Amino acid sequence: MREYILRRILLIPLTFVGITFIAFLMTRLVPGGPIERAMAEKLQAKQKFTLQPSSSGPASPEELDNLKRQYGFDRPLWEAYAIWLGVYPGPTSWAVARLNDNQPTLVEVKSSQKSILLSLQPKPEGKWEIRDSQKRLLDDWVIEDAPLPQDPNPARRIIVYQPQLNGIIQGNFGTSTQSDKSVLLIIAEKIPLSAWFGFWGMTLAYLIAVPLGIYKAKHHNQWSDTFSSSLLFFGFAIPGFILALASLYLLCFQIPLFPHSGFNWDEPIRSTILPLVCQTVGAFASMTLFMKNSLMDQLQSDYMRTAKAKGVSETRRLYVHALRNSLIPLAANFGQNIGFFLTGSFLIEYTFDIDGIGLLSYDALVQRDFPVFLGLLTLSSLVLLIGNILSDLCVAAVDPRIRFEK
Repeated sequence: MREYILRRILLIPLTFVGITFIAFLMTRLVPGGPIERAMAEKLQAKQKFTLQPSSSGPASPEELDNLKRQYGFDRPLWEAYAIWLGVYPGPTSWAVARLNDNQPTLVEVKSSQKSILLSLQPKPEGKWEIRDSQKRLLDDWVIEDAPLPQDPNPARRIIVYQPQLNGIIQGNFGTSTQSDKSVLLIIAEKIPLSAWFGFWGMTLAYLIAVPLGIYKAKHHNQWSDTFSSSLLFFGFAIPGFILALASLYLLCFQIPLFPHSGFNWDEPIRSTILPLVCQTVGAFASMTLFMKNSLMDQLQSDYMRTAKAKGVSETRRLYVHALRNSLIPLAANFGQNIGFFLTGSFLIEYTFDIDGIGLLSYDALVQRDFPVFLGLLTLSSLVLLIGNILSDLCVAAVDPRIRFEK
């Protein structure tokens, strides 16, 4: 088991790279990205200011080039992905300048923390050196040519930057294209609320589904089993957002028992009940039926008939032998359930105006906020990969006979 877990851990980086690279590739292929959005906003602002349509386009070639560099679209796909991942040095702070032959040039590089004034000094053989305001030589800064197509300005256009490893491995998830806030900070603001609903959703689902599944298996084909199955099939069939709208109308507006929008940490129970029920009712129903069917399969197996023939009591046959084996399928899905309950449902969050991870994911896709989308995908992928390992540990804990050598 130790060797298996070690192999699974070693496979996490490879699987993670595959998932994130495909998602990163899609952000480069999907139209309507941050560059198009920024150009459209510039065009709207320009038309509003001049009160007449503009025939010169939303952005000049230089503005378009700066937008591409700002969002990392100026580099090849593999290089942009490696910079985003944090395994290849990229420009964290940069500035574009024009060089005049044999003339020193001052360049101001602005960053989120401070501004740096650089002096570009010409050297023999067409080379340039970079010095700071105190005349110190900066060997770790780079000058690259940044020509424009059909550039009317004959002066050499360059980009000055300091290459650094500053990707998600280093904890930098980028900046939102909508709010200019740190992606990690945006996600951190949503996690407590999503973790609250995820914890209680998983806890209540397992605490209710497992005992109810055992009860239904013991009383198979009795009226209580038939009645509860009808309710469970109804809960499994009805979409969560339809149940949310119905409960919102009945229990929030007609009978004001619960708040109709938002989440109040001063009244967490009243704010939690309706969204939690609507979010988990489908998963709870499927887990209950899954538990019942798995337990019934175990009760009808040969080893249970042998135990009954040897005089083993019904309670011991059920709770010692059959129950442990019937928990294996639920334990195998434990890791996937963690991701489901943590990310939640954006329809439920939208209906109840809950500012969680699900609604953030939906807004990031609609608004083409690719840094936020990639940040959420990164965290959800890690949760799923780690959850799969936890599922294997749960399976081994339920049945120590299981080994993962193959």
